[in-house]
Amino acid sequence: MRDGTDEIIKTKLYAEIETLEKLYRVIKVYLAGKEDDSLEIIGTFRGFRDTLNKISTHILTLYAVEGQKTKITWDSLLTNIDHALETLQASARSKPRPAIQLALNISEPKIEEVMSYLLTLKESLQ
Repeated sequence: MRDGTDEIIKTKLYAEIETLEKLYRVIKVYLAGKEDDSLEIIGTFRGFRDTLNKISTHILTLYAVEGQKTKITWDSLLTNIDHALETLQASARSKPRPAIQLALNISEPKIEEVMSYLLTLKESLQ
């Protein structure tokens, strides 16, 4: 676009993907068995969800600005993360790992596939 809107969106999208990468690394290490403060990991998981929502919005906006249509394919992942967070909030569980693992395991596409797509997208934004 002539007014630079697409460049602004791309810059924001790039920054959000970097943030998501950092949150994903923390979640991955936690799921691999590292003990962490339950409230911190729930906050990280919530941050991952919020950032992925922002990325979805940026992608949809970018495609709209460029006059193209697209569909976000990771709605299942976002929905399952929401359910896991609701479950964790409603219960007095001190160990959130099982709820997080279940949310990620039943999602299609898998979190790894979403991250792979976003990392490829990030490279194309440079």
